[in-house]
Amino acid sequence: MNGYARPLLWSVIVLSVAIVVSFVTSAVVASRAYVQRGAQPFDLKKSLTVTGSAKHRITADLAIWKLWVTGEGKTVEEAFSKMDASEQGVRSFLARHAFAGEMVRASAIGTDVHRKKDEKGNELRDVLTYELTRTFTVTTEDVRKVERVAGEVTELLKGGLRIMCAAPEYVVRNLGELKMKVIAEATANARARAELIATNSKCRVGEVREARAGVLQITPPWSTEVTSSGVNDTTSIEKDITSVVSLDVAIHAQ
Repeated sequence: MNGYARPLLWSVIVLSVAIVVSFVTSAVVASRAYVQRGAQPFDLKKSLTVTGSAKHRITADLAIWKLWVTGEGKTVEEAFSKMDASEQGVRSFLARHAFAGEMVRASAIGTDVHRKKDEKGNELRDVLTYELTRTFTVTTEDVRKVERVAGEVTELLKGGLRIMCAAPEYVVRNLGELKMKVIAEATANARARAELIATNSKCRVGEVREARAGVLQITPPWSTEVTSSGVNDTTSIEKDITSVVSLDVAIHAQ
């Protein structure tokens, strides 16, 4: 073999080995990348989403009840005289049922002026009547008495007094503490469900990957009403507070 052929042969051999090594290296790197890409979704799938719930019957410990008295007349004095008669009737009614002192608060007097209108409905300067209004707010812890007395207001109406009243509002003052308690119980319930499913699937529950708490629903007893913003019932003394919690937990083989 002449002097020129031998260097050329070695160059071909070196180039061939380099190509083989490069091919093997690329294959190993590609296979590892494939395994890693395949393993990641597989690991992510090893999770379980469960929903837990908790419900408590709670009782309102504060009642807020509002009543309005009105008087209307062609003069302010006449309107006040009529309103005052209704006001005295309300004060007497409340005192008779032991609602007095700080339990009853009266607002300032509100005044509405009703004016004449032309044929097009435009308001004129001429005054037809003046209407005066005062609000009484009863606040008490005796929620049962408010519930009972509110139904007796009709006796004032029968006496010709101008009185309106709203339905009493019944609220729970320690609602913040109750919310934390029911959320904790719903979370524990979700975890217990995950444990039950995992055990029967020959797996074990791992870390919590995501937790979502639904909006609390405070409804009258046995109600199925649910809203996205949450129900907050104030019409009933007895209420149900419901919490729903969803957990996304990791699942591992035993």
